[in-house]
Amino acid sequence: MSGLFPDVRIADLIPGLEACVVGAVIVDVRQDGDRVIYVNPAFEQVTGLPAAAVLGQSSTLVLGGDHDPALRHAVETGQPVTTTVRRERADGAVLLNEVTLRSLRDAEGTTTHVLGFVQDVTASQRLAALLDRLPAPVLAFDIQWVTTFVNAAATSTAALAPIAAVGRHLLSAFPDVPSTPAFQAARRAMETGSAQQVTAFSHRLSRDLVTTVYPAADGVGVLLRDVTAERQALLELRASQERFQKIFQASPLAIVITRLSDGKFIDANPGFLHLTGYAFEDLIGITSLELWAHPADRATLLQKIREGHSIVDHHVTYRRRSGTISEATLAVVVVEIAGEQCIVSLMRDIEDEQRAQRRLEASERQARHSAEELQRTLNLSLDLITTTDVHGRFVRVNAASQRLLGYAPEAMIGRPYLEFVHPDDRDRSIEGAATLVATQELTTFQNRYVRRDGSVVWLDWTSVRLPDGLIHAIGRDVTERRATTEDLAFLAAIVRASTDAIIGLTLDGTVRSWNGGAELMYGHLAADMIGHKITEIVPPDLLDEEQQLLTRAARGEYTPAIETTRLSRTGIRIPVQLSIAPIFDSEGAVVGMSKIAQDISGRRESERQILQLNARLQRQLEHLTALREIEQAIASSLDRTVTLGVVLDNVRHQVMADAVTVLLLDPHALTLNYAGTRGFTASSPHGHAVRLGEEVAGRVALTRQPVVLDDLEGVAVTAEWRELLKREGLRAYAAVPLIARGRVLGVIEVLRHQPFGAAATWLEILQTLAGQAAIAVDNAQLFLDLERGNFELGLAYQETIEGWARALDLRDKETEGHSRRVTELTVELCRVLGVSSEDLVHVRRGALLHDIGKMGIADAILLKPGPLTDEEWAEMRKHPGYAVDLLTPIQFLRPALDIPHYHHEKWDGNGYPLGLKGHGIPLTARAFAVVDVYDALTNDRPYREAWSHEQALAYLEAQAGTQFDPDVVQAFLTLLG
Repeated sequence: MSGLFPDVRIADLIPGLEACVVGAVIVDVRQDGDRVIYVNPAFEQVTGLPAAAVLGQSSTLVLGGDHDPALRHAVETGQPVTTTVRRERADGAVLLNEVTLRSLRDAEGTTTHVLGFVQDVTASQRLAALLDRLPAPVLAFDIQWVTTFVNAAATSTAALAPIAAVGRHLLSAFPDVPSTPAFQAARRAMETGSAQQVTAFSHRLSRDLVTTVYPAADGVGVLLRDVTAERQALLELRASQERFQKIFQASPLAIVITRLSDGKFIDANPGFLHLTGYAFEDLIGITSLELWAHPADRATLLQKIREGHSIVDHHVTYRRRSGTISEATLAVVVVEIAGEQCIVSLMRDIEDEQRAQRRLEASERQARHSAEELQRTLNLSLDLITTTDVHGRFVRVNAASQRLLGYAPEAMIGRPYLEFVHPDDRDRSIEGAATLVATQELTTFQNRYVRRDGSVVWLDWTSVRLPDGLIHAIGRDVTERRATTEDLAFLAAIVRASTDAIIGLTLDGTVRSWNGGAELMYGHLAADMIGHKITEIVPPDLLDEEQQLLTRAARGEYTPAIETTRLSRTGIRIPVQLSIAPIFDSEGAVVGMSKIAQDISGRRESERQILQLNARLQRQLEHLTALREIEQAIASSLDRTVTLGVVLDNVRHQVMADAVTVLLLDPHALTLNYAGTRGFTASSPHGHAVRLGEEVAGRVALTRQPVVLDDLEGVAVTAEWRELLKREGLRAYAAVPLIARGRVLGVIEVLRHQPFGAAATWLEILQTLAGQAAIAVDNAQLFLDLERGNFELGLAYQETIEGWARALDLRDKETEGHSRRVTELTVELCRVLGVSSEDLVHVRRGALLHDIGKMGIADAILLKPGPLTDEEWAEMRKHPGYAVDLLTPIQFLRPALDIPHYHHEKWDGNGYPLGLKGHGIPLTARAFAVVDVYDALTNDRPYREAWSHEQALAYLEAQAGTQFDPDVVQAFLTLLG
């Protein structure tokens, strides 16, 4: 016994406390500092404090300073108080002691001592902390069903709030709990001392719970685990398994399950058993290898499965129980059953399918063959046969498309039919297609298609639309038929509108048709003539002719237009132009004839008048033609001899003369000289001169009046002239003067064998032609005068230019003779380069004046003996511009400016004055530049001797493409040989 006990009552407690396994301590609260007066032997074990170190010491050594309020509470209230004290042992270990304090009172009720029971709760506290972290609710109850522990999960569960605190009584909070499976499991655990577990639905928590009860010495511990989700998953799994089992059993597909490891059958559905012919008990225990027709195929399949390949629609051959070999498709999935890898295989027998496939393929081949035969048959059709889909695209076209449209069938298939329809018929074609779709009946219509060559063909369509939406159509070429119909319509309109008599007859000459023109011409109405013989309008004397015409037409012969006579209703004879043509049927047989008659009364009168008019017009035309010929002779040739020849030929023809002469006046000698003659056979009066005023021609020229003599016998003429007239047999004579611009230029003489007669028309024609001849003579003389003047002027120009060139050479002694030499050579080179003869004149002038601009350069620069400065060179380079300024005002020299202006330009663009390049430099300037340099190199200069011909040519070749045009250099080398 440890301690001193003056109080008998306390002393009575000691024996029990000494044997107690729980640490006990008694504190005297009457002493100052609340001294410890007793600890039992178990105290040292649970606290690690020796009794000697505790007895007589303050209670704080046992309870710690933080727990003094608990001691005070027990003293003051007399109620038991439990507190936990944390202390550290000498070895550093931490202990947790649970101390329960109870007050001891004397007879007067005063608390004199406090009895404390101390337990080591280190392990239980740690367990409580662990349990507090569990997500599932944990509670502990003592044997009275009072809550002794709750973890955080239980505290946070609202449905457990009434008992989720230490000291709460379970049965008071939940009176109905004893009937629950969980409470009954807890009671069994408390009674039997063994753990209990029950799974049940908690209506209070609305969850599926697994309640696990652990018995303890002073009660039980309860763990509540929510398995709602797990239970739901399990239920779903069971439902899934049940569904799978139902599908497995009811599936028409063969399903079998085998182990992956050894291939043994685990299960098979009725479909598999039916397919293979095996009973279920025959399969279980054997391997699937026995069903494979080719075991190597199974090994290949297993290898693919182990490699993770997806097995879907895999073709296999298998052996039925009967031994027959069949084919199937296999789909495989690997699953885990009872911890083992298994293969679920779905088999589909394809024997029937393959037989059906073979039948289908045979049927398709037959269908294709039939379609090909049908297509070949359709291709023989002359009509276009097509099939179009719901979108209006061709899906089938026969070979007639090539002949009718110029398109091969494959060129049309897949394209909309509207692409081939004439643009003007597309709307009508769309309407026809819409009608066909709406009525679902056989439909006919016509439209135009455009051939590949752009021409148009009319097609008459017969179409039908099938339920599948395809439209089958047959198109017949009716282009000719429509043309024929249109021709007939045109012909009927022409017949009705024609003013000619158009009559249709039968083979025996009976009238079948009689148009308005016939009514107008003959005076008979159509009603009066149809059905009557055509001979009623034929004069009696022409009946044989009519019969011959009808007979020829009946034989199929055509009678072109003939002129004959017919009778009007009043008996008047009408001159007509008649044609008869046979009418043929489709087989070529003559079935009738048509007659066309035109009243030619007016035409015959017109023809008579036209003949008279034509004669006059012919004469006038010949006169005008003669004038035109003379005008053309004047315009096309200034050769007086040629022009006078044309005049004499036309005079002789127009006035029907037998001989014609022309004499021209010599104004200086005052004589008429023969310049031309026509019509004389032996000789002509050439060389004979007629003085002005003498003989007939001289008097005509002097008086300017024409003379007409029908007989020259009594007229005074020279003996030579008289002899000529006699020899030629000429008697009549006429002469007219040639007058132009008021001046007499000569005389034209006209001679005939016979007199001229009284008509004056020929004289007018003669005077007109004489006027034209005078103009020709005058123009020729003017041209000769102008040509002589131009020649003299050009000669003066050329002499002036050459004078300028000589003056330039004299100014610069170093280049004397240079202009003449380069001019001749440049002209020759330009001729080789293809410059025209007209332009060579300008080339010559430009070459002679190429340095005319140096007239504007000061002598101090031009004649300077030494090198020029930069400023002097700049001035020297201005001389091409000075040349332009000097020559431009002279109009005839403007075409010659290219050489003076551009002869210092270079091929590569480094020349002056404009820096022109390549073909931008005029050709004549490029040619002159080559000749100019060549002449400069091959002639002496004060600062160097002349180069040899070969050296100069080598230099030109070296500069070709830089300074000179390469083509020009090559032409120059060729020119010089």
